[in-house]
Amino acid sequence: MEVFILAVWLCVATAELAQDLAHIEDFIQQKRYLLKKKYRPMYHISAPVGWLNDPNGFIYFKRQFHIFYQYHPYNGAWGPIHWGHVISDNLVDWAFYPPALVPKDHYDKHGCLSGSAVIHNSYLTLFYTGHVMTNNKTHQTQNVAISADGIIFQKYLYNPVVREGPYGNQDFRNPKVWRFRNSWYMLIGTSNLKEAYLLLYTSPDLFNWKLNGTIAKSYGDMGHMWESPDFFEMDGFNVLILSVQGIQGDGHRFRNLYQTGYVVGNFNYLNGQFEDLEISTATFNELDFGHDFYAAKTMQSHDGRRLLVAWLGMWESEFEESNDGWASMLTLVRELKLTFQGRILMVPVREIVELRAEVLEDAWYSPGEAFYAGSRAFEMLVNSSTVMYDAAIVLEWSGERQYTIAYSSDRGFVSVDRGGADGIRRADWNPVNHIHWRIFVDYSSIEVFCGMGEVVFSSRIYPRKSMRIRIAGDTQLHVTQYRLRRSVGYDNKLRKQLKNHVVNRYH
Repeated sequence: MEVFILAVWLCVATAELAQDLAHIEDFIQQKRYLLKKKYRPMYHISAPVGWLNDPNGFIYFKRQFHIFYQYHPYNGAWGPIHWGHVISDNLVDWAFYPPALVPKDHYDKHGCLSGSAVIHNSYLTLFYTGHVMTNNKTHQTQNVAISADGIIFQKYLYNPVVREGPYGNQDFRNPKVWRFRNSWYMLIGTSNLKEAYLLLYTSPDLFNWKLNGTIAKSYGDMGHMWESPDFFEMDGFNVLILSVQGIQGDGHRFRNLYQTGYVVGNFNYLNGQFEDLEISTATFNELDFGHDFYAAKTMQSHDGRRLLVAWLGMWESEFEESNDGWASMLTLVRELKLTFQGRILMVPVREIVELRAEVLEDAWYSPGEAFYAGSRAFEMLVNSSTVMYDAAIVLEWSGERQYTIAYSSDRGFVSVDRGGADGIRRADWNPVNHIHWRIFVDYSSIEVFCGMGEVVFSSRIYPRKSMRIRIAGDTQLHVTQYRLRRSVGYDNKLRKQLKNHVVNRYH
C-alpha cells in the first residue's frame, strides 16, 4: 500500500515544477557562455553557473553515481540554495542534470540546505533542511523529496517531517539518514548558541520520526555548532564525521575558520548511544589539512568501497572567480581505508587514472632544476629514493606567487605554503622508505596526497598562467607529470532527452 500511494503521488502532474526547472535551465544556458574561464576547473565538479558549496546525498542509484550540491544559480555568491545535481557512470566523467530541489515552499523558501539520500522501495529519497528567514530570525526544519527515476524529485506532501528541535530551530540542520535492520536513523546537528549537540531520531517508515535524545555534546573545546554529520560502519568500527564551527587553533592544528574531521568508536543500537566515545580536540582528527576543505560526505559503493567527496572551499574566503559569475568546486572523489590505529587513509579513487591524456614529464630532477608544467590541469607523481633528507617542490607563477610542498626529515612533518599571512598548513608525517606525493592541479585548485593517504592537503590557488615547477630541498626527486582531460560538463544529447522527459511528464 505504501509503494502504491508513493507511485500515485509521484505521477500527479506538476506543471509548476516543470516551469521552475525550465526557467533555471534557460537561465543557465544564457549565462554559462558569458563566464570567464581563466579559473574554471576541467575535471572537478563545479556548478554550471553560480555558487556551489557542500556536497549532499552522495549515492549509487540505478547503476549510476549521484552527487547533489548546495547551489545558487543566479550569481557567484551564497543565496537561496537549490540542490544542484551531477551524475556519473564511473566517478570520473560527470554530467550536469537539472536541480533536484528548488526553494519555493513555505518551509524552504529561503533555501534547501544540506542533507543526505537513501534508497527505499526503489525510490531515491532526499532528506534536507528547509531554511526560512522571518524578522531576521532563522527557522530550520527537516524535509523529504522522492524520485522514481533519480532526476525529477517531488517534495513530500506533508513536509516538514521534523518540525522542531529541542534547542529551537535557529541552528537545526543537515540530516544524515541511514538504515540498520528494520529501523531508520537520523542524525541532526544543532546548537543552543553556546554548545553543539548531535541529536538522534528514529523512524519505522522514513516519514514519522521520534527523538531518541542527544547522543553527543560539545563541552567547550569542540565548538558551538556541528554541521553536516556523516556516520558509517567500517571494519567493525563506527566512524562519525563532523564539520565544526568554533574550534580554536592549536599550533599547526585547526588552522581553518571551520574544521572537518572524525572520531572512531562503537555505536550501540540497543540504547542508541556511543560506547565510551569522547569527542574532544584530543580525539578529533582532521580529515584534510589544507586551506579549503569542508562538509565531507561519504557513501558505500556497490563494490564495497567507502567513498568521500567534500567542498573544496572555506567560508569567508575571497573566491576570486565570484566576479565572473561562478564560485567554488568539489574535491576529487576519494577512497577511505581505516588503519589498525583508527586513522583514516584517503586516496583518489582508482578510476581517476582514466583522466590521463598525455605524459608531459618523466625524469629525475636535482634541487634547483625546474621545468614548465605545460598544462593548467595535470597530475604529478613525485618520488624520492630516501627519507633521510629534506625534500620540496615549488609551483611558481606570476612573479613571486607560489605554492610549496615540503618534507622535513628532522622534524617529521610535511607542509604546504601558498603564501600570505596564513598560508602555511602542516601535519606530522613519517614516511618509512621514500617520499611519495601525488599532486592534482586543476586551474585554481591543488590537492596533495602524501604516501598512502596518511596526509592530504586541499587548497584553492589562483595562477593566471601556466606554472613553473622547481625542485627544492636537499635530495633528487623523480617527477612524472600527466596532462588531464576535461571530464565535467553538459552532454548535449542528454540535455535534449531531459527536456523531452520534463515536457512529456508534466504537460
